[in-house]
Amino acid sequence: MLRSLRRPDSRRPDIAPPALVRASIAAVLLLLGYALSVAARTGLADVYAEPAKSYLQTKREAGEVLTRDEWQALYGSLARALALAPGDPDNLSELARLHRILLEADDLDAGEISRYGDAGAGYYRAALALRPTWPWDWGNLALVKYQQYQDTSAVYQDALVRAVEFGPREPSLQDRVAELGAGSWWALSPAAARAVLTAADRALERDAQSFSGRSDAKERWRPLCTRAGDFFAHIKRHCEALGLT
Repeated sequence: MLRSLRRPDSRRPDIAPPALVRASIAAVLLLLGYALSVAARTGLADVYAEPAKSYLQTKREAGEVLTRDEWQALYGSLARALALAPGDPDNLSELARLHRILLEADDLDAGEISRYGDAGAGYYRAALALRPTWPWDWGNLALVKYQQYQDTSAVYQDALVRAVEFGPREPSLQDRVAELGAGSWWALSPAAARAVLTAADRALERDAQSFSGRSDAKERWRPLCTRAGDFFAHIKRHCEALGLT
């Protein structure tokens, strides 16, 4: 009988060296520990952030002004939440909102407007770096720059464009862009002007009576009517009703 031509395999089975096994286990445990740490920190961040967000929203819906102590307490809670979860854009956006609220005061000097506005804009831009298609952060960034009288800035104009681009189904955001743009029309670049016309046309299409009632001054509409031409049907009809065509 012929012997098999295949030689017996005298090699040992492939078994990883003990040191490699230990290293692999250690790496897995390290990753698991890191994941658990992140989850724990995120959960703890929510403990600080959620009550602050809820309290702030309740005050805003009631039309109540935050006291200085309330503002400081909310800022402290949100800052602690951000320290625990630095990659959370919601906390960044809420911190921006807090600083934007400061800009609503009537007795601010130029230094305060600059300081509060720069802080708010910085938080909004940090949030947008994490979620660049979030339309409300773009709209609020534009509002901050408008409140800082920075209508000609590239940041303001780009924020208007992005808010319209990413928030076509956000009616109140479209209204805001149209209002801001009408109030700063003289400063707008061609791209920003087109975004404002788009927002105004959408607002008139959705609820012409409500939107035009807030912005019915002829002088505010005159430049929009001149620029809109035949490309924005709802603006054209509104301008005809105002006798501006």
